[in-house]
Amino acid sequence: MKRFIILISMLALCMCILAGCGRDKNFVNPGDYLGGGGTGEIADNATDVTGEVKSGFSDKDFSELSANTSTTGANEVAPTDDVYTIKDSGTYIFKGTYGGIAFGAKNLKLHLIFDSANITAAEGIALDGATNKGAEVVITLIGENFIVSTVDGENAVHVKGTLSFNGTGSLSVTSGGKNAVKISKALAIVDCSLTLTAANHAISALTVSASNCEINVLSAGKDGINAECDDETTEFTTEEGYVYLKNVDYSCETEGDGIQADTVVYIDGGNFNIKTTGTFVPKTQMSEYGIDADDFKYIKSGNTYQRIASDETSRYGASSLYGLVQGCKGIKVGEIEYPDPNDFDKELTVTEGDYSIIIEDGTFIIDSTDDAVHANSGNLSVSGGTFTISTFDDALTSDNLTKITGGEITVTKSYEGIEGGYVEITDGTIKITASDDGINAASDDTRVVEHIIISGGEIYVNAEGDGVDSNGSINMKGGTLIVFGPTSSGNSALDADRGIVIDGGYLFAVGPLGMVETPANNSKQNVLSYAQNQRISANTVLSLTKEDGTPIFSVTVEKTCQSVIVSCPEFVTGGSFKLYGGDTQLCAFTVSSVITSVGSQGNMGNPGGAPSGGFGGGFGGIGGGTRPGR
Repeated sequence: MKRFIILISMLALCMCILAGCGRDKNFVNPGDYLGGGGTGEIADNATDVTGEVKSGFSDKDFSELSANTSTTGANEVAPTDDVYTIKDSGTYIFKGTYGGIAFGAKNLKLHLIFDSANITAAEGIALDGATNKGAEVVITLIGENFIVSTVDGENAVHVKGTLSFNGTGSLSVTSGGKNAVKISKALAIVDCSLTLTAANHAISALTVSASNCEINVLSAGKDGINAECDDETTEFTTEEGYVYLKNVDYSCETEGDGIQADTVVYIDGGNFNIKTTGTFVPKTQMSEYGIDADDFKYIKSGNTYQRIASDETSRYGASSLYGLVQGCKGIKVGEIEYPDPNDFDKELTVTEGDYSIIIEDGTFIIDSTDDAVHANSGNLSVSGGTFTISTFDDALTSDNLTKITGGEITVTKSYEGIEGGYVEITDGTIKITASDDGINAASDDTRVVEHIIISGGEIYVNAEGDGVDSNGSINMKGGTLIVFGPTSSGNSALDADRGIVIDGGYLFAVGPLGMVETPANNSKQNVLSYAQNQRISANTVLSLTKEDGTPIFSVTVEKTCQSVIVSCPEFVTGGSFKLYGGDTQLCAFTVSSVITSVGSQGNMGNPGGAPSGGFGGGFGGIGGGTRPGR
């Protein structure tokens, strides 16, 4: 959305040369009247996009737990329909069927071997350590094992201490009344396989650590994995409330969040298939569910729901606006809030604070009703991995810094693709389809001076709102950025309140005429802003060549457009170039200044048309290909 427009003089707008365009050379790009040019203001804190990602903890060593599977000297417990109560520390083997296992004595240290065991509680908790605060329990899995509790309001497994799973076997845990696994302190899982079904959380613990294992959540009424701090914790910490997953295969179908932590989610390797499904209710039921009025930001569209901008909700009545009953994000960190601004003796900057979501590697398929990946406090870092994301809301978002330094990210459906108070991209392949902004820098925190910095990577944006939108500045230093912007005149391919500064890389952005914003005059790399009143049809191949026909690059546009903004290292001052649409030469021009404006004026009208989906064309032929026909 347009929030601020930088006005520039008519003199600067008239710097164009139309050799071969067949129009007066002093005709200006009509979109330039509506913003752009001028001097872009890059914030002081927008200088370093290579800073270290602070994880808060190093890799965990699970070798001792992984090796602790010996059954030597174990006490074998005979099957029983009753609850078997453990009174002393030691090693116990369970084979066959049991009516439950309990340990109530304090400070027990237990090694339980489940060898094809079936523990089903007729009442209460199936594995009950709910009264033993000092318990330290290791469960080794051999073969297939089952724990079942269908009692209302009861967890299937509840340990008021620490619990670790290891071994090469599997365990299926079912709770029809509450959580499948509830641990008051630390939970660790290595090597084995867990399958969980729960009326509430599948896993809930103070901390959750897992390595080289499988966790399958068949269904959960709330979160798949939930790590919560103690109630008295009020500051960001890496000692509790975290989820640590290394080389884990995790799948879930939940009505809450797929993974939720209060402080940190750290993921390095594995396969993640996360599906979250939320329940929508109309605003007329707001008081019944205790939902804030601002949360009603969806409308019904056929058999599904569509996210709309907050400034559009006033158009709809209470019965037409819908909100989610509970959060159902794919991966989320939150509830620890930023300290009171009065506690700071300086402004919040990008370099302050820890990263609360760190993803280094893995394969991620996320289908979420709510945000796919959301850092509610702290920063979000993605340095590797392969992502396929479909969401009703935002794909990757944080309240502070969203930083991408690698990986392959494909967003097939979203409201906004990548969002943060600050957005920094140094590498990776990113493809975004968004019903609103593709990349957005925005914050409700008045201390944040928003920016978007792109210094590398290949980025493709297909957006119905603004393609790339910053409440502060946009600074492109390298990489490739292709933007298929909106077709309606209320938005634009590029939008920045403090200006767009292009210092390097390959930029290609198309959109309508109504809200065109041209990069700033203090850019270090030259820019072409071309416009024509006649629409350029979708699937047209736009090609840029040098004057002698040497190709620079070509792009197949995904939508109808009228404005084309291009910048590339080949745009040396005094150099001559040609722009083609298919076999037709649209214009020939000489780069005469930082911003070279070329095009036609006239009645801009409403370009109309509907956006096409996908990225079928893409960006090709940088420095290669064939010369377009004439």
